[in-house]
Amino acid sequence: MENNHKIGHNYKDILSVFREQDQFVSWFSFKESGIGSSGSIRAAKYLNLDSHLPCYIVLITRNISHRWYDPWEDMIDCSTGYIFYWGDAKFDNKKSSKEFKGNEYLQNVFDTVLENILNEMPPILHFSKIKSGLVKFNGLCALTNLELTWFKDKGNPVKNYRCELTILDSEEVKLSWLHNRVNYKDQKNLNQKTPGVWRDYVKGNIRKLDVWSKRICSKGDQLPPEKSRGDTLLKVINKPTQFEALVVELFRNLPHVNHETIRTRSTADGGFDFYGPFPLPYPIRYEIEFLGEAKKFSRNNAVQPKYVSRLVARLNRGQYGLFVTTSYCTRQTQKEVLEDGYPVKLFFGNDLINILHELRLVDNERIKKDWLEAVTKKIS
Repeated sequence: MENNHKIGHNYKDILSVFREQDQFVSWFSFKESGIGSSGSIRAAKYLNLDSHLPCYIVLITRNISHRWYDPWEDMIDCSTGYIFYWGDAKFDNKKSSKEFKGNEYLQNVFDTVLENILNEMPPILHFSKIKSGLVKFNGLCALTNLELTWFKDKGNPVKNYRCELTILDSEEVKLSWLHNRVNYKDQKNLNQKTPGVWRDYVKGNIRKLDVWSKRICSKGDQLPPEKSRGDTLLKVINKPTQFEALVVELFRNLPHVNHETIRTRSTADGGFDFYGPFPLPYPIRYEIEFLGEAKKFSRNNAVQPKYVSRLVARLNRGQYGLFVTTSYCTRQTQKEVLEDGYPVKLFFGNDLINILHELRLVDNERIKKDWLEAVTKKIS
């Protein structure tokens, strides 16, 4: 039976214990090429081709504690099919951000993108390390943007690459395709094994995986793993007595969004927690009003349909609803929103974690103390 990695499936990463049962490093190994057993950015080399680019790249996001310290936090946005991934630079007195091996790979790949030589692009596969000995495959990706930006490593400002990955519309990746790429002489067999979505990509047509935005999400898609960094952050968010005020502060500072978010008063609030307009820019010049509701639940307490139905009932014609929770929504809740075409956007626990990271409010795996204290002071 041919080995392959399917989106959303888990695979054993136990090379050091039982090699014959390993479904990660061992599956990638082919002759003298492979991805190695350490590092978050791993690359396989060609056997018969002299190239500054790797044959393919494997990126790993760790959601668990690890003996190697990771100062960065990646974002895997299942609702849009994008991954925002940090390079491997750390605070170092001798090396610049571009001198770290993983960053060198990313820079070379993005240079190839800018030069539009897509037929030389190495495929990128992204995995999450969800627990010891287990990885989850998130998809075959294309590098669509790379920026050099600042982050903090134990309080020290460090420049690092942050790349935008687009998950391509491919359910699985066959290891035989990658092995054929390594053994570059076998061009005929390589073309037969190449996924159609990758053929389209090298021709300039990016077919993004959009099933994420249409399907009903599982509890695992909506929440970070238990005892993970994200789970710890959610518990902190759950502490303020007026959770809705914290949500308003987050939404007010969202980048790339032109809006005004206003918190309602604590009594006689009309059944919603915040509201405001989304103004569309010139030449449209139109405002979409939104009403928002925030519900603070524990991770095992799901949002039932009645909560979202209450928000829907308060929407007037032309208004849009935002429902935010620290927990997750049941299948039936999501089904009603999708099937009935409610003008409502659901925000789950993972979405809040992503917003925290996007606003750079997480430092050393904790929410920035000064920001949290300022918000708490406002709502006390």
